[in-house]
Amino acid sequence: MAASYMLQTRKSQYHDTCIPADRKAALQGAGDSGKQHREAEYSNCDQVSQDTIWKQAVGGEKRCLKNWESSWGFLAEFDAQGKPKERPPLPEKATIFSDNVPNTNSGNYGNRVNTDLGTTMSKMEFQFYSGGRRKKMGSDMICY
Repeated sequence: MAASYMLQTRKSQYHDTCIPADRKAALQGAGDSGKQHREAEYSNCDQVSQDTIWKQAVGGEKRCLKNWESSWGFLAEFDAQGKPKERPPLPEKATIFSDNVPNTNSGNYGNRVNTDLGTTMSKMEFQFYSGGRRKKMGSDMICY
């Protein structure tokens, strides 16, 4: 958000070079030669300064993320009264496979699904798209 504010308030040193010559002539021909141009007209002019502002904003976000644990990490460890939060106990054994979601990388059904539901879904999908596939014609059909 700070970057968009900076783009709107920062003056570019290349204002006159950003305006095309025909546009500049049209503005002067309209009798508004003394009119001050709005900043919004120039907000996309200086690409180098926009890139610099963007890099500074991203760098600030990275810096905040790096310092979050030391500055605000206590919020995750303590409740509103300042008492330490109880962490839920971890189970003795945990499986990496799911009982209710097909076991694929993306969590969807696919060709390596080893559950009944997954194989049924694969068969249904194959049948659904079978109408669009080419079929071998019988030998009694003669095509010219």
